[in-house]
Amino acid sequence: MSRSRWKLRLYRFLRVKFVAECVWFVRYFWFVRVRRQLRSFDEKSGVILHDYSQNSLLTNRPSERILKLIMPLTLIETLTPDSKVLSIGCRYEWDMLLLCAYGFRAENVRGLDMLSYSPWIDLGNMHAMPYGDSSWDALVLGWVLSYSDDPQRAAREFVRVTRAGGIIAVGVTYYPPERLRALAQPGGDHAAEYVSGERRVQTVAALLELFGSAVGRVYVQHDAPDPGKQGHCLLVFSVRK
Repeated sequence: MSRSRWKLRLYRFLRVKFVAECVWFVRYFWFVRVRRQLRSFDEKSGVILHDYSQNSLLTNRPSERILKLIMPLTLIETLTPDSKVLSIGCRYEWDMLLLCAYGFRAENVRGLDMLSYSPWIDLGNMHAMPYGDSSWDALVLGWVLSYSDDPQRAAREFVRVTRAGGIIAVGVTYYPPERLRALAQPGGDHAAEYVSGERRVQTVAALLELFGSAVGRVYVQHDAPDPGKQGHCLLVFSVRK
């Protein structure tokens, strides 16, 4: 068996949550606490809650919700282990570890964020990414649109760097209207993120409108099942150019 196949098999152990968390923590501790390699991208045009993101990186732990976007990618036959996959707004290396766990080769997986401590995560702004046109086979946008005050500009950039027929997987949090109003009040939790109120992109219909004619085949669409409760909204589609 070739070396690359052995690596793919070894990465499968990362599907075990405890194993993935141990690998993540060791690398995080080494790069952030020991080598102190945490860096920040200076050009913040279009990005909100940067300070909140930095505090979260230093104090929180990664979430398994990204699997809601990664798992559908494993079922799409136009993607293979050799497909080039970019995770935007990944914050930690967690997204890349799980992408490798579910079959994508590590050398073809990268992250992009305004903050980075890892050689696996490029520094950059999602509104003006440092990649050529059509340079990625798939983009994973895991709950990152909430950090843009210009989602249309971000969406155009996502489409630009994805090849024709490539896949974009988007996840956002849905908040019921009364929750949005409460958050937007003075002293509300991260009020700046929710000040747009009804304009917040948090439904399948809003995501489809945002990406417009660039939406080709829709593989997954999921709205929060109860409009009165907080939930997840997911959209996975191929890019038409």
